[in-house]
Amino acid sequence: MSLGRTSTVPLGTLVRRPELGLVVLTGSDQLDRPIRWAHVSELRDPVPYLLGGELLLTAGVNFPEDVDGYVRGLVAAGVQALGFGITPVYDDVPADLVDACARHGLPLLALPPSTPFLAVSQAVGVALAEAEHAELRWLSEAQAALTRAALRPNPLRAVVSALAELADWWCVLLGTDGVLARVGVESVDTEILALAARLRAGSGPRSASTELGSWHVVGYPVEPDQVLVVGAERPFSATDRAVIAVALALLALAERADGRSVTKMLVGDDPYDGYRVVRGRRKSRGDRDLDLGTGLVDVDGGRLRAVVTTSPDVVAAQEAGWLLAVSSPVGVADLPSADREAGRMLDRAVAIGRPVTGADGVSALVDPGAAARFAAELLAPLATRPELVDTVRTWLACNGNWDRTATELGVHRNSVRHRIGVVARELDIDLSDVQRRMELWFALRWSD
Repeated sequence: MSLGRTSTVPLGTLVRRPELGLVVLTGSDQLDRPIRWAHVSELRDPVPYLLGGELLLTAGVNFPEDVDGYVRGLVAAGVQALGFGITPVYDDVPADLVDACARHGLPLLALPPSTPFLAVSQAVGVALAEAEHAELRWLSEAQAALTRAALRPNPLRAVVSALAELADWWCVLLGTDGVLARVGVESVDTEILALAARLRAGSGPRSASTELGSWHVVGYPVEPDQVLVVGAERPFSATDRAVIAVALALLALAERADGRSVTKMLVGDDPYDGYRVVRGRRKSRGDRDLDLGTGLVDVDGGRLRAVVTTSPDVVAAQEAGWLLAVSSPVGVADLPSADREAGRMLDRAVAIGRPVTGADGVSALVDPGAAARFAAELLAPLATRPELVDTVRTWLACNGNWDRTATELGVHRNSVRHRIGVVARELDIDLSDVQRRMELWFALRWSD
């Protein structure tokens, strides 16, 4: 089972809570709609203050005469359902509201006088907490299942099979010579092959998402030359991607290491988080041998890969004829991602002709000209709206906290919500997506 929805709960979860006494007036076939939060508003036009995903609650105070326009606006704003509280303003839900909701496909719930709006808001919070707990449990169970699979005789096939079974996904592991493992899909079409080829050749973000018919598809590289492609019937959540990340790490370990070292890395209790991966390329013969202070060194012609616990002297290495790239320090479970990081750093080091380390930060991996062009293109719609740029920069720095952002800017929190909504629309991005947030954050940094 893939829950994958920690930030929402189905509308039906609330309807089925007997203590709330909610009555479905329209949209009984849409109870799977995702509710992000409950929000109370008695404004004639609450749209400027909505973010989408709401169960909007109202008692009809100051209700607009244009009921159809009111409902149409809610639907356009992304409201998932409308809850109407009976009494003290209305003794029953207005018939024209029922008709409008039915006409525009908006689920409408009647709240009895005994159910305060606060009870509905609390129910949403409880349901979200229960969903998050279930997701954490699922993530833990998934990690255990994938780890057991990695210890089987054919770990590549076993991990891919376990990943597919965990969430009713289909999975394909591709190598340079073709399909290494395939589960849940009868054939590998040209679009999947093209996606894999693009990931191998790409120098940008090391992941890709697309849609194949009704399937949501993601692809990730597995060092050295493999690509894992996963398909699902619903969009992937952050928890889904975390499970896939576990599988990627295990596949990378299984590919590189023998059974004994894989077992030790998987089940050993090693809390140390100071491992670094070193990648190097020989630039000249040099006069001195290169001593990295570790026995975990793989030298293949003019290329080097090593795992160290102390960052090497990259200047001395350069004098010895080696150009190095050193990852940020990580725990043993994150060595595969550190290896990929070091590989990207080495590409950058070769391009600029000097060593690159994790201490240099992400800017060391990016060509300044390319970064400036990326920032200018992404932020172009906001070029004449400095207040929006300042707002989204502060909001991201505050980790999306509305109150802290409002305090920093000296404005009302609803103004912050409205501005962020405008930014999302102008840039055509989903700011609930962590990856898109990070892209925007870097664009703002590179635009300075």
